[in-house]
Amino acid sequence: MRMHFLATVLVALPFAAVAQGSGELWEITMSMPGMPAGMMPAQRVCQGDDPERAAQAQKGRDKKDCKVTDRKQSGNRTTISMSCSDGSTMVIDQQFNAARTEFKSTMSLKSKKDGDMTMTQTGRKVGACDAVATRKERDAKMDKINKDVAAMQAAGAAQQKEFADREIKQCATAAQNMDWRGFGVHGQCRINKNDPNCKSSMDAYNKMSPEITKSCNARIAEYCKRFQTQEGFLKARGDETIAQGCGVTTASIKAAECPKAAKTEALSFLGRYCLAEAKPIAQQNCVGRDYTSKMGGKYNDFCTAYLAQASLEKPPASTTDQVKQGVSKGMDKLKGLFGR
Repeated sequence: MRMHFLATVLVALPFAAVAQGSGELWEITMSMPGMPAGMMPAQRVCQGDDPERAAQAQKGRDKKDCKVTDRKQSGNRTTISMSCSDGSTMVIDQQFNAARTEFKSTMSLKSKKDGDMTMTQTGRKVGACDAVATRKERDAKMDKINKDVAAMQAAGAAQQKEFADREIKQCATAAQNMDWRGFGVHGQCRINKNDPNCKSSMDAYNKMSPEITKSCNARIAEYCKRFQTQEGFLKARGDETIAQGCGVTTASIKAAECPKAAKTEALSFLGRYCLAEAKPIAQQNCVGRDYTSKMGGKYNDFCTAYLAQASLEKPPASTTDQVKQGVSKGMDKLKGLFGR
């Protein structure tokens, strides 16, 4: 509203009407209480149209619903009152010298939103100008500015869409590859829900494109559902931090899946996460000469994973087995003595 106010003062001056196409060139200096000297340098304005019509045209361009509510003129003094639909009001009090070559004016704005503001102006006529040409030149500049702004907005929108598409694709890839880090800030804030930076980050994403958060949250839900399966749990390496982000625990997933893995002999899952269920299989296939002979085979990955987490010994042999082993060793010694 303040910028609108500053722009309006240059077109809402109640100068006397002059012939169409001709105009008066005025040098206008403005000042406001508390504003440093030189902050608002003098500007030259070509005035040639009826001021009320110019003011209304300017407000139309600014899409401000304002209108003149009162106008009083006495000699060289003119007072104009205006009101806008947002409740703000403006009063322009202007006085010319006898030759109408200089003026002084006060413009007061009252607004509940922006507060009260007063601006004083002084002006002096410095020559003649072509009002029509000046207006066309001004309109051409405004058209260029509007086109430039529109182009910048379009470029900004394109960049935002490109960013949103990239984030959405990244979340989809993260879910496919079971890569929690690929969810970026959406995944981090699922884990660190009390992080004060998360709210501002999420607000920024939603402001830019609500589709990013919507899509990434959906992909995280897919991830968490898959995380609770043997295949997904393996790919995510049973990460407890990720389980926290999904609202579950690794212990609960193991409790549900280990019995299933034992029935189907899902060796990769058993060897890494189900020590109790895996132990009988490991005792038969991961120790002694049997294991050495089977290296590289079906049980190689299972045994490597299992033995990395648990020490294992074959169960002690039965008495009968011990007797058989003793007899066998004795026979071997006898054969050695007789050279056989």
